Amino acid sequence: MAAPREIIWQLEPHSRAKHEILRRYLQAWMVILSQGRFPEILYIDGFAGPGEYSGGEIGSPIIALDIALGYRPPLETVIHFLFVEKEAERAAHLRELVARRTLPSNFRVIVEGGITFEDAFERRHSEYVRQGRLMPTFAFIDPFGWTGAPFSLVRKILEQKSCEVFVNFMYEEINRFIGHRDQVENFENFFGTNTWKSCVDLIDRRHRNRCLHDLCLGQLNNVARYVRSFEMSNSHDVTDYFLFYATNELLGLKKMKEAMWRVDESGEFRFSDATDPHQLVLFEKTPNLPTLQAHILANCSGRNIDVGEIESFVLVQTAFRESHYKGILKDLENKGRLRIVHGAAGRRIGTFGDAKLIVRID
Repeated sequence: MAAPREIIWQLEPHSRAKHEILRRYLQAWMVILSQGRFPEILYIDGFAGPGEYSGGEIGSPIIALDIALGYRPPLETVIHFLFVEKEAERAAHLRELVARRTLPSNFRVIVEGGITFEDAFERRHSEYVRQGRLMPTFAFIDPFGWTGAPFSLVRKILEQKSCEVFVNFMYEEINRFIGHRDQVENFENFFGTNTWKSCVDLIDRRHRNRCLHDLCLGQLNNVARYVRSFEMSNSHDVTDYFLFYATNELLGLKKMKEAMWRVDESGEFRFSDATDPHQLVLFEKTPNLPTLQAHILANCSGRNIDVGEIESFVLVQTAFRESHYKGILKDLENKGRLRIVHGAAGRRIGTFGDAKLIVRID
């Protein structure tokens, strides 16, 4: 989608699905951090837009704000919101929407207009630093193209403890312009490296797609412990964009996967986990458990292994949720392919709630 020229514009189906993922994830993120040891947290929307669409649907900054306002009992943590919108008129529209809401004293909302995400972050960065560290942060980075969100800024956020990013990689737009000579500097800033040039000459559409995807994945893996990518394809099976989620917290990865598996299918677009080209998995209402079983058998068979390690493998190394594997273990036990090596007395057959339970799969 090209950048619109209007102040507000029509909500596209792909944005609706993306916002649903964001909504579901933030519902968990805000509660987890506000109930933890963090007195302050920060939500950043680096390309906030006007806050609503022409049909009255709310945009990503208002989604985040309304989620925080909707909790009962109310959240007590101080929540900072930094909304950045380069177009001044859109930023003014967003301010109006924020002003219509009654904000509690622990909500601190700043709308930066007329400057880039990079400039706004540098301007406000010191306000969000406590004892030399950036406060726990979730940054939603959703540009129309590839400018204004250099990888150096993404790295700066992820290098901080309890900070994570959700980045929209506009593949269709980037693929169209990546060969233009006047964009070389912009792409080097965006990717944080000049190795993107190796993708330009790839004629095969699938190879170029994977090359650009893997470049982003590799860059994020250099600064974050857990990285997953999600591909959105349209009804013609053409990649529209990739969403990259990067975090150093296992619980964050767990909650993002939960959000992805709960996205309702619109029929116009489809999501798949694109992290590993050998494990492409479509997010559907019913997960493809035979695929997960094949992964478990390939990686966990023939040795004594505790259930906690199996869960960690499923969560970190596959597209599936931690809740998907227990039915598979139950089925393997019923078929005599899994036996208990060491476990608690009185365990009921087919139950795997004890992470220390040691099993052997043959």
